[in-house]
Amino acid sequence: MRRGILALLPVLGLSGVFLANQSCATKSALEEVEKEADTPKENVAQARDNLSEARTLLGDAKRILEEAKGKLDAHIADRKAHTPPPPPEPVTEVVEEEKEPKPVTEAMEEEKEQPAYGEVKVGWCDTLWDISHRVYGNSLYWPSIYDLNRDKIGADPWILSQGQVLKYKVELSEEEKDEAVRKAIEWDLKFKERPRSPKCPPK
Repeated sequence: MRRGILALLPVLGLSGVFLANQSCATKSALEEVEKEADTPKENVAQARDNLSEARTLLGDAKRILEEAKGKLDAHIADRKAHTPPPPPEPVTEVVEEEKEPKPVTEAMEEEKEQPAYGEVKVGWCDTLWDISHRVYGNSLYWPSIYDLNRDKIGADPWILSQGQVLKYKVELSEEEKDEAVRKAIEWDLKFKERPRSPKCPPK
């Protein structure tokens, strides 16, 4: 029995050392856990302090901005009150330029450009061929006279009334002459069976 107890002493010594070491380790672990548990509390407190400081700075910034805006408005109002109104714009009178009279040569050229007309009185037994020969020297230009006096002569160019006053163009262009001859030929073909000279009334 005694020998058994003596044999167990080394084992019991080792167990004591193990238990002592294990107890120290457990205590250190508990201290670490408690320390970590306190850290979030410190962070929350720091965050609250930072938020409070930020709110204070924001309030100061708003106050400074409002003061600056008030000073700016006062400056603008004072400037408007002391700024004279702009002078009225000068009234410019529109002066119409007098048109200079046209030179004599230019006026004469314009008169020349306007066609000149003459008048002829229908005599006894006159025809448009006769009148065309008298005024133009060519009896085939008679459609030019007829076109100017169609309202007086009527639809039949062969019948003229004695005493009628007919209008004619003093000078014909080459195009007008060609057109008159073409129309004269058309009239002759249209009334080829009709005599050119009408029956003359008694004098």
